[in-house]
Amino acid sequence: MLTSAGKSFLVIGGIAAIAGVILGYNTLLALGIALLLAVLIGRIWIVRRPRVSATRVVSPERVRSGRTARSELTVVNTGRRRTSGGIALEQFGDTQIPLELPSLEPNESAVITTELPTERRGVFRVGPLDVTRSDPFGLVRSGEPEEGAATLWVHPLVHPVEPFPSGFARDLEGPESGEALEGGVTFHTLRDYVRGDDLRQIHWRSSARINKLMVRHNVDTHQPRSLVILDNRAASYEGYAFEDAVRAAASVVVASMSRNFEFRLITTDGVELDQRMPSAKVMDRLAEVGLSFRGSIDDAFDLAKADLGGVSMVLLTGTATTEDLRRVNMFRDRFDVLTVAQFSPTGSERSAGVRDATVIAAETSEDFARAWNRITRPS
Repeated sequence: MLTSAGKSFLVIGGIAAIAGVILGYNTLLALGIALLLAVLIGRIWIVRRPRVSATRVVSPERVRSGRTARSELTVVNTGRRRTSGGIALEQFGDTQIPLELPSLEPNESAVITTELPTERRGVFRVGPLDVTRSDPFGLVRSGEPEEGAATLWVHPLVHPVEPFPSGFARDLEGPESGEALEGGVTFHTLRDYVRGDDLRQIHWRSSARINKLMVRHNVDTHQPRSLVILDNRAASYEGYAFEDAVRAAASVVVASMSRNFEFRLITTDGVELDQRMPSAKVMDRLAEVGLSFRGSIDDAFDLAKADLGGVSMVLLTGTATTEDLRRVNMFRDRFDVLTVAQFSPTGSERSAGVRDATVIAAETSEDFARAWNRITRPS
């Protein structure tokens, strides 16, 4: 098919040739013919484009930022002639990776292994492979990108941190919640029977009274837990500071997941994660999270108001206002430790108005991890 340049050559060449004939200008006629010939030569040039099919396997599909991930691309010559090989382009997110295709006999296949870039956190579409052929002037192009693609999930980098920035958890007696982990011995409430529930937990008297199965909802009131609020407002960050905030959030969450502790993570644009989700799903969502122009600190704190409290509450933000930071005070009586971590290229902090909270001013997630662990394990 003609590219935009090819269409321009065709239109201008046609007009020039016709005008040259009508006006008797041989120079204009020659120019028009030259432009039309360029398009014709381009069309002939691409007749023998490579006819190949491609399938790919990305391994692993999920990887931590900076670790190795590879794409194994199997290319098969589906044409009746030997391909000449050459350079093809493999789509990767919003960029392209050049691949060298070997010359292949009909029905012959080759496996091309490519190391994928994993420096950036995110969810990346790998493929399709663009094996289209173009003439040297870029006037005519043949074929379409091969169908089929895979997905690579690049999870945020995680630093080794303790789950809580102060000793170990206190015994959380007192307020129970429907969000607490089931399986404890403390009775909390009755709820409708769900397929798979332990039949020994059925409350027969209540079930008979309302004519439907009800089960006891027991909770473990001794589970240490943490609340993480991730500020992902675009206005809160400068440079790459947001990536460091995401890494800090992932580090705290992974520390809780690895010890089977309860956690809840809330972003300012309404994303909620907790320990009931599979760990891979939690990390997938953290790979997806980005800067947002909707939501506010108030929205996140409103969601957190129903939290049952626990050991640690941490706010991860950038250049939040003093008024935003003061809102942390409302959680003073519900958590053992309040922490405000501020990420900025200069490591500056604006912590006025936050009482009895630990403030960490960090330029990078590494700075955050060192400060967090220093609080946890004082020398």
